[in-house]
Amino acid sequence: MTGQNRIRGQVISVFDRSANIKTVDNRLFVITNNIVRSPITLNAIQDRATHSFKKFMKFGSIIRERRDQIMIDNDVTIGVRKSRLFENNLGFVTMRSLSKFRDKFDCIFTSMIKLARSGCLLSPDITTRGLLPEQIRVIKSNNKKTDDDALFAAFMARTLGKLCGRGPGYTPAGDDFISGFLTMFNWCAKCLDFERIILLEEYSTMTSWTSYKLMEYSQECICDEEIQGMVNSLALGRADEYSKKMVPLSYRGHTSGVDLVTGMTCALYTLIDRKFGTSSLHKLNSSLRR
Repeated sequence: MTGQNRIRGQVISVFDRSANIKTVDNRLFVITNNIVRSPITLNAIQDRATHSFKKFMKFGSIIRERRDQIMIDNDVTIGVRKSRLFENNLGFVTMRSLSKFRDKFDCIFTSMIKLARSGCLLSPDITTRGLLPEQIRVIKSNNKKTDDDALFAAFMARTLGKLCGRGPGYTPAGDDFISGFLTMFNWCAKCLDFERIILLEEYSTMTSWTSYKLMEYSQECICDEEIQGMVNSLALGRADEYSKKMVPLSYRGHTSGVDLVTGMTCALYTLIDRKFGTSSLHKLNSSLRR
């Protein structure tokens, strides 16, 4: 950030440990006291006691920048002189690394299902019931319809839209699943040179601005270090490590982390089924019905 006392954005939501900011150029920027690093967050350390962010910022608070400081309503100052930008560092996925996961679906699905929390897509409430089995069924059907990667990506853009905005919470379960799916699918698409999934414009009208922006970042594979850890486990061909990396991410929010993990894993096995002619996702659906 550069400039003198320039307005950079406005707080659009604030929680005990984080605040979401809409910048003047229509981007999402997050201030948090979480230690998980991300390209879109400022991890702020409070002097002395830790207070809820609600104590010193509110909806509509103006964020300004002055030299090496960020100011909130001219009342609170966050020093950023020693801050370092956290950048994406995703490992390159190959067909060989994908192949190492081909026969590991059973243990990965079992580990994932154990992480389920009430209300997530794996353990749905009344607002999310039946969404994941139907999504898997449609993915399997789309997989059979075409070998054309561009057509399949277009199919998936429409199919994932059926989850957009579905479920309770600030970022609905369906949106979190979409974010996870986009990150994994589109990074593999970049590495393996096939068509990626592009969000349809209508998504922006189906959910909150913040949740849509998070999906946009996921579409571009801009993600935090916990998500990067899962992708990099795939790139290294380490299925056991992938299962372990799911655990800390699953603790995020009430169900957000679990649904992110579910989306990433469903994207992984969507690709494995396409590339190797397997039916792994069908077996996940069978596990969900038990």
